[in-house]
Amino acid sequence: MSKKGIFAGILAAALILPHLLPVYYLQLMDLFLIGALFALSFNLLYGSMGLLSFGHAAFFGVGAYSVALLMKKAGIHYFLCLPLSLIITGLMALIIGYFCARVSEWFFAILTLAFGQLLFVVVSKWYSLTSGDDGIQSVFPPPIIGTHISYYYFTLIMVTIGAALLWRIVHSPFGYTLCCLRDNRQKSESIGINVKRYQWMGFVVAGIFAGFAGGLFVTFNWAVAPTELEWTKSAEPVVMTLLGGQFTFFGPVVGSAIFTFLQFVVGKKTIYWALIMGIVLLVVVRFLPGGVCGFLEQRWQAGGRNKNTGSAF
Repeated sequence: MSKKGIFAGILAAALILPHLLPVYYLQLMDLFLIGALFALSFNLLYGSMGLLSFGHAAFFGVGAYSVALLMKKAGIHYFLCLPLSLIITGLMALIIGYFCARVSEWFFAILTLAFGQLLFVVVSKWYSLTSGDDGIQSVFPPPIIGTHISYYYFTLIMVTIGAALLWRIVHSPFGYTLCCLRDNRQKSESIGINVKRYQWMGFVVAGIFAGFAGGLFVTFNWAVAPTELEWTKSAEPVVMTLLGGQFTFFGPVVGSAIFTFLQFVVGKKTIYWALIMGIVLLVVVRFLPGGVCGFLEQRWQAGGRNKNTGSAF
């Protein structure tokens, strides 16, 4: 079967599933989709630019809080709050990225962690605006997407749009330039590429899409709390990306599916789901260094070569 056939089958299944699944599993599908967009935004940094961020959840949280505050404090409709939250998240990423774009490797990872924890503390302590540790409650979606099925379709459409835009970005000249920074920063600078500027731009784009995921999450969860900005939340897209594969575009999507399954399905069976997650991650990193999608893509390419050469293996 061709890749187009596989995508068509997945799309057909995604459209039919809401009418077959119980509410609980339909909500897991929402979480999977939001997590997939979150992981895809992270992989623009990690997979395309070779930069590991330990504070990516900061933008997820900023997007979620922006929607919640605009809806609760300003009384703005959700469909207007969502694009406004992307502007706010983009401005925050622009400020933080100005400093993070000047470093790389582990310095970048530590600096993103520091900024992420700084925002976490601000949100936790600013009671007059964010309600502190209690978070913001009762952030309901508008009635038109108020049912479980309608919200699933809304999330599916929004995540598909976000993924399509990220695909275009990754496969554009801008995206190829980011990959040049990942492969050889010194050579990129020597041929005239402004490394800091491109790293800054990539950081902002990744932050905006993380905020997009956060804006979808807050009305799914009906609430947002400071934990959505904490470093433990930033670990989620890292794990998803490593599970699925950082060098294939849809690797983080597969990783999100595995992560959601282990957390909520296996987690219902045993309290040791995190241990199982660690074992699965260890096996993938040890035996499938390119992640699940990387392994499948290698097998696909190998099968194509064998078919063309007439090999029996």
